Amino acid sequence: MKKTRKLLALVLALMMAFSCMVMPAMAHGDEDEGIMLLPAVRPCTESNCSGVVTMRTITRYMQWETTCKDCNYPHMHRVPYLVDIEYCDSCSYSAELKFYGHDFPGVCMHK
Repeated sequence: MKKTRKLLALVLALMMAFSCMVMPAMAHGDEDEGIMLLPAVRPCTESNCSGVVTMRTITRYMQWETTCKDCNYPHMHRVPYLVDIEYCDSCSYSAELKFYGHDFPGVCMHK
């Protein structure tokens, strides 16, 4: 009787451990896809619009004339910065909300 209970407990523990591993493996999908973040959404507040406003963070680049540590003359650098953008899928609403600091000195363009 004791061996049967121990064997049953072992089988149940293995089943539980297996079920914890199966769901994440099934939910993963394509290995090249990686983890995709869901964008923030809200209803559009424009008049006569029933669309959904989506917010995304994108990378933009600005041109910056500077002298870098590798060169001794002024030239252009490509400097990345992040911006939060909202846009509606039904109307023409679009807005830039938040500017994040740039990564100075950026990428030297003459190389």
